[in-house]
Amino acid sequence: MLSVSVALFFLLNGITFAAPVKISGKAPEYAQNSIELNTLHDFISEEKIRLGTFRFNAEGAFSIEFELPETTLCFADFDGYHGTIYLEPGKSYEIQFPPKRTLTESQKRNPFTKPEPVWFGTKNPGKEELNFQIQNFEQEFTSCENKYFDDIFAGRSQSLVDTVKRILDQKFPATSSVFFESHKLFRKANLDFAMNQGKSAVFMKTYFTAIKPNYQLAAYTTIFNQVFQNYLEILANASNRQEISSLINNSDLMNLDKYFQKQMHFNPELSHWVLLKSMKDAYYGKQFSRNSILKMFDEVKNLAWSAYEQKTAQLIRTKLTWLSSGTNPPALTLKNQEGQKVNLSDFPNTYIYLHFTEPKNTICRQHLDELKVIATHYQGKLVIINVIPSFSGFQNEKGWAGIFTSTESNVAETYKVKTYPNSFLIGKDGKLLLSPAPNPIDGLDRQLGQIFKSDYFKEMQKK
Repeated sequence: MLSVSVALFFLLNGITFAAPVKISGKAPEYAQNSIELNTLHDFISEEKIRLGTFRFNAEGAFSIEFELPETTLCFADFDGYHGTIYLEPGKSYEIQFPPKRTLTESQKRNPFTKPEPVWFGTKNPGKEELNFQIQNFEQEFTSCENKYFDDIFAGRSQSLVDTVKRILDQKFPATSSVFFESHKLFRKANLDFAMNQGKSAVFMKTYFTAIKPNYQLAAYTTIFNQVFQNYLEILANASNRQEISSLINNSDLMNLDKYFQKQMHFNPELSHWVLLKSMKDAYYGKQFSRNSILKMFDEVKNLAWSAYEQKTAQLIRTKLTWLSSGTNPPALTLKNQEGQKVNLSDFPNTYIYLHFTEPKNTICRQHLDELKVIATHYQGKLVIINVIPSFSGFQNEKGWAGIFTSTESNVAETYKVKTYPNSFLIGKDGKLLLSPAPNPIDGLDRQLGQIFKSDYFKEMQKK
């Protein structure tokens, strides 16, 4: 049965029919483990949608079933792997997992460690099985790319680009799979992009202006992101396109959309998709007002865009402002050592210093020592909530300040906590005030002093 989130995903894509997908297999190394299988709502917001969970029994056997309406790129992150597979509605798969490996706690928390990309293997795939076709094509494409890389990407040899295309066409002739043919088309687009960086009218017409976006095809995503990276800035900086800046500064999304369709000859779906990506890019740049960009995301709901595009706009906007000062802190389920719940709402009209820390870590202990001193300066004005990974072996023998709690919430996703310590200051109104806030030995005392001094003067002005 479809979950609400997955059903909503299908509805927003304008899809009404779905068929079951069955996945099974056996991986003894993963016995008693569980791994989530996900897809993305879209490749711009990158909002994850959980499709199901692989639950391995004592022998390592697993089986899950769910419904999909279209060929979908699915993925699972586990043990430092990023496993991917395309799943087609109405099909069954017996998949194979890569060798099991165990990461240390420091490896898990290292924000600079990127997972290793792997394709899930399928047992006894037929020659027309989509993943089998794509993997074989990718091996040949990579081989050619490595062989001719310098001449194509540095020397920009059009003859070699044509040669590589011809080799690929000979080894992978046309098939009946529309999806695989699209994959081949957009992978070869990378070769053409090396020649003109997407500035050729022929290139744009061949791969974009006359084609609607393919929301589930990774090959399309890759070339799309290359071509339209920081697109609004590029247009605005062109000498004959000053009107772009004016439209953006006035948050005039409707006329910006018209400009893309009339002047750039984009089809409506492409125009909307380019706008969503380039608005997201522009938010992180310095050329345009962030408020203007956010207003354009809000404006999407007033235009005749598809439900899927509108939902994507909402997801992007939410992620852009996630953990921003002035927003509500993400929900967090906390318990103290006695197992009693601790809620942020338990401390109304009070400043809360939310401190994610690991007392077993030497650096974190130094911060906790300093926090103990800082707490004496603001007694009755500040509540300190320490969130630690586990109470196992923990005793507050040094009398560190604040309430010590633990949580089962995924703080890496909700509060972006990947290293310790990491802190946030919540204001009297219950909203994030400093996000992130300074850690104790990194200027917290000075920052708090300024805040309480400002509050004091405001109270004196009222009196």
